[in-house]
Amino acid sequence: MKKPLLGAHVSFLKDTQLLGTIEMLKEINATSGAMYISNSRGYKKTFEIDDKQTELAFALAKDINIDPRNIIVHAPMVGNLANIEFEKQTWILTVESYIKDLQKMHQVGLKYYNFHPGSAKDQELGIKQCAKGINKILAATATHKTVLLIETMMTKGNFIGKNFAQIKEIISLVKDQTRIGVCLDTCHVWDGGYDIKTDLEGVLNSFDKEIGLKNLKAMHINDSKNVLGSGKDRHELIGQGYIGLDALKAIVNHEQLRMLPKALETPYGKDDYRKWSLEIEMLLE
Repeated sequence: MKKPLLGAHVSFLKDTQLLGTIEMLKEINATSGAMYISNSRGYKKTFEIDDKQTELAFALAKDINIDPRNIIVHAPMVGNLANIEFEKQTWILTVESYIKDLQKMHQVGLKYYNFHPGSAKDQELGIKQCAKGINKILAATATHKTVLLIETMMTKGNFIGKNFAQIKEIISLVKDQTRIGVCLDTCHVWDGGYDIKTDLEGVLNSFDKEIGLKNLKAMHINDSKNVLGSGKDRHELIGQGYIGLDALKAIVNHEQLRMLPKALETPYGKDDYRKWSLEIEMLLE
């Protein structure tokens, strides 16, 4: 039996691009992973894809049995598809930014684009605005095989996507159902009140009833600094938080989840990212 897909969110650098990403994933013994493909803190795209680096990356990936399509691309953190304020400039910039990212992904040959659905004081309007943005992005990339993944959020502030019912509502408004899915973040759902520690099957059944497990395409694996239902969003190292190692191992190795692309987002910096290899080892023991 193949071991579960598991990696971490590593870098995508201007000089080495996907090749550098694959090299980092190799160093931590990953089988999947995550990355940004553009500036994570801004809308502007500052570099072009280097096809030679992409070719070398796919060759290396083949040698180490990593399918690049199992690398989740994360949207810039500044984006807000649910923006409903005044002239909606943030919404316009977000849509344009995500379209450019998907164009880069299409050129490289990547599949999953994970994004936060955004925030709005009026939740119902925010949900509709988010779906409107998704439809615009998918229409602009209609010939692509890229898939947009709505990330499960926490109950903090005005975030939408804070529960399965809201995500179901967003998806119901998407015209092309073949290119939409969900990325479940363990810290977010835990902080949002879903007890994945003592009732994982119950949470999965709830997800299946509301959204459909067929729409769960990827996961972020994180422990939490907070108690169940805290409404916050503070990731913790694996086994050092309130979710705990045993519960996260059960998730990573679950029959219905093990072959979904999964990425750690636990708090290691650029200089010590190799420590993710220890977390991967713990989770796969």
